[in-house]
Amino acid sequence: MEVDCRFIEKLEKNCSDYPETVAFISVDGGKDMCYGELWEESGRVYRYLKENRIGAESTVMITLARGTDPIIAMIGIWRAGAAVVMLDACYPPQRTEYIYKDAGCVLNINREVFDRIMKHDTLGHYEETLPHNLAYIVYTSGTTGNPKGVMQEYGTIDMCIKVHYWGDKPAREGRAAVLPPLYFGFCFINIPPMLYNLQSMALIPISIVKDPDQMVSCIEENNLTAVMGVPSLLKRMKRIPSTLKHITIGGEAARHIYSDRVEISNGYGCSESCFKVCTFRIDRDYDLTPVGRKEDLKTDICIMDEKGNILQDGEYGYLCYKAPYFRGYVGLPELTEKVHIGEYVNSGDYAVIKPDGKIYVIGRADDMIKVRGFRIEPGEVESVFQKILQVSWVGVRGITDQKNRDYLCAYYTGQPKISIEEAKTVARNMLPSYMIPSFFMKVDSIPLSVNGKISKKDLPIPEDLIKKEDN
Repeated sequence: MEVDCRFIEKLEKNCSDYPETVAFISVDGGKDMCYGELWEESGRVYRYLKENRIGAESTVMITLARGTDPIIAMIGIWRAGAAVVMLDACYPPQRTEYIYKDAGCVLNINREVFDRIMKHDTLGHYEETLPHNLAYIVYTSGTTGNPKGVMQEYGTIDMCIKVHYWGDKPAREGRAAVLPPLYFGFCFINIPPMLYNLQSMALIPISIVKDPDQMVSCIEENNLTAVMGVPSLLKRMKRIPSTLKHITIGGEAARHIYSDRVEISNGYGCSESCFKVCTFRIDRDYDLTPVGRKEDLKTDICIMDEKGNILQDGEYGYLCYKAPYFRGYVGLPELTEKVHIGEYVNSGDYAVIKPDGKIYVIGRADDMIKVRGFRIEPGEVESVFQKILQVSWVGVRGITDQKNRDYLCAYYTGQPKISIEEAKTVARNMLPSYMIPSFFMKVDSIPLSVNGKISKKDLPIPEDLIKKEDN
């Protein structure tokens, strides 16, 4: 069935038909925000932008503290037909200034500006947009040392709706916990479909997200039934909150995540797609969890080699997908051209579609480690040693010493069931010798980045390697 998924049009109807339905749940003792209030408050932003002739193809930055205010600003910008650049009040000033100029922003909605806007009268309705009008820019880390802006058009929001669509009737029972920072693509992928389907969301404070015990308590105390986040963030919880019915994970490889009590979905999407390319309902424990099934796809994907040839099922290559509303990178035309292969976008992720139709993402192609000329996918080594050592986590990274010698280093948490030497002996029957790490190191905790993903670059250099360099 074709879905009428014009987001702002449907949101206006939701806010009009169900004004008292809660859109955002307060978890800190404040006031919940209902759909009617969201439409009224965002109408003040819309009026301000319209009066200042800010509309189609104009970019507006948001630097407000985490909460409902940035969402109000975002909806108001979209009602004006302009494009959102979402950051945060705590974002580094130098980086904020760079992004403001790089994105060509005409306004920064900070605390002072937002408070001034909220004194304006609200304005109804919205500006009509075209599918290829610019809707938002997500900034990610760039190889040049400066952040890289990924431009998405309004059609991308519709793509999000189509792959999330839950049927004709509004589904008002869901109460979802949103864990990642709002300026990550993960939120653009999930928040519009939630509002489209008249769901309620709780923007969990980052201080609570960082504390697993607080996070479990917060979810249960607020009767939240769904949670969205990266696997490593959720694995930190000592138990699954009793109120949860559904968990959505994505953003990094998922290993050994399964529950027979809660429905868990592992999805694949990235800043260049900004919609879920594929989703897999986890049916058992996997060493590496699939991200989708070939027969369930709602968009076109394929596996390609380095020359752009489409590979057969079972062959490893780059995961590519059609993203017709991904405009490219701000000020980087050569990189934009490089990632486009005909109608497809090369994700840069190494993947395979197995003969049974399951889709696996092995890891970033640029995460491949070269040791003595051999290309090594760390995920494969991690999976083998996690199984042999029977520990909860194993991470592998490559380290180059002061004499430009390359080493493979493995890290693990917990107490191994067998010695490291015994594990290496067992592994030699499963891996070639160049894939056996030279150094192993136990760590007390897994280093995480600001958005909760595993940060391998922050793993320490093993003491045995340091001693080796000193000799």
